[in-house]
Amino acid sequence: MKAVCVYDDHIMPDVFIGNIAGEKTFGEIILKRVSVRERFKKFYGSLKDAGELFEFDHEWHYDVLKKNIKRLRQGSRIIHIFSYQIIPDGRASGAEVLFEKAAYSAGNYVIKNEENAVIGFIMNNSEDYCDFMDEARDNLSDPETYKHFGFDFSVIESSDFFDISVYSNFRNYITGGFDARFFNSVAGDEHIVKKTSRNKQKIKAEYTFYGLLPDDMKSWFVMPYDYEEDDNTASYTMKRYHMTDLAVRYVHGAIDTKEFEKIMELSFYFISHRASKTISAQEYKDNADKLYLEKVKKRVAELKAHPGYPELNKISQLYGNDYIDRLTERYVELYNKIDPEIKHKNISVIGHGDMCFSNMLFDKNSELLLLIDPKGALSENDLWTDPYYDVAKLSHSICGRYDFFNNGLYRFDLDDSLHPVLEIDFDNTEYDKIFRYHLEENGFSYNAVRLYEASLFLSMLPLHMDFPKKVFGFMQNAEYIMDKFVSE
Repeated sequence: MKAVCVYDDHIMPDVFIGNIAGEKTFGEIILKRVSVRERFKKFYGSLKDAGELFEFDHEWHYDVLKKNIKRLRQGSRIIHIFSYQIIPDGRASGAEVLFEKAAYSAGNYVIKNEENAVIGFIMNNSEDYCDFMDEARDNLSDPETYKHFGFDFSVIESSDFFDISVYSNFRNYITGGFDARFFNSVAGDEHIVKKTSRNKQKIKAEYTFYGLLPDDMKSWFVMPYDYEEDDNTASYTMKRYHMTDLAVRYVHGAIDTKEFEKIMELSFYFISHRASKTISAQEYKDNADKLYLEKVKKRVAELKAHPGYPELNKISQLYGNDYIDRLTERYVELYNKIDPEIKHKNISVIGHGDMCFSNMLFDKNSELLLLIDPKGALSENDLWTDPYYDVAKLSHSICGRYDFFNNGLYRFDLDDSLHPVLEIDFDNTEYDKIFRYHLEENGFSYNAVRLYEASLFLSMLPLHMDFPKKVFGFMQNAEYIMDKFVSE
């Protein structure tokens, strides 16, 4: 016998969680490129004797759900689970037992955690389930509901679920999703974060960066401490701030234009008040060429030398022969044409080095902006960079929608000519306008920023070959930037 499952995603997050997740249901919330709903489906699909899975997403879906449940044979067991009750890593085996037992339940059960919060319920009769839902579906998350309506629910207590409808739990869940790519691991508790990597030089550079900063810049960064090193790894520790990074909130549509204006005001205050020094025109050009020209050529060469490139190249033939070569050549031509026209100030600045949204923490109530995970520095000379670089990094999150790629929120459609077209379901027009206003107010050329942003997408290609589809999207996005903005 198999129990069917109803995945209930119709209860919306409260206003506090909505400040982080936007107008998303719990099931739509994304962590590490996978939504809460998809994580549950993967778990449920792995069960040995999983029955049908019905999804209850909106109140107006209930009639369809009821029709599907009523067509089940009499005596079918139904396990109803709320989307805000997630199964943490390491708890799957316990949750699996619960689902297996549901198929053989002799009565009705309400499933609760140790805090008396409702995880879900089990009913052993489809007709009774529909009758109960008719009466009680507006209050299913209330434990008292299961004492009424005459259906005699017994209690099952489970510790195999994590309730993200509780704000503190949700905050821990979403801020625990550090994107520790390749060789990093991030761990900690309520109070600290410890970052460890096999790339010892990188970790040491991140650690020493803070101590090398001028005192008046340190307040923008989270202070590292307790640097440790052994034969294989290096690590440092930081205070944990219970603030979500901007990437999480941006991709969930949780930042309105008023808040975004404040974020840009603070970001450009940091940018305009960074330590700077005058350099020669030739030194400026050498620095810019190294970042925006030589780096692109070097990274494209690395991409083509990657073992996975031949397969990627087969797909890129949809865009014509030698797609990556043509993109690179076009970028180089645009750089050589546009860069000399830009009225640069011959200065170098102390920069973050990777000022994208995933490395920016912001608290709306206190209007506190903190920067994390800088590129790093082993010496004072390593602190200095081109003044456009941090701004281009900002642009590739805001205008280039980089974080949507990191979260898998993009797709490829075919146009009328059967040409693949990159699609991202997020209108960033108003955010682009606000960003452009602050750029120009602070003396930056919008066209130059978009040009350098295109170079970032091209230079990231070999670093993301663990996700070839993403690399393909980066190519498309670089082409789009050059088509729409840089070539105007």
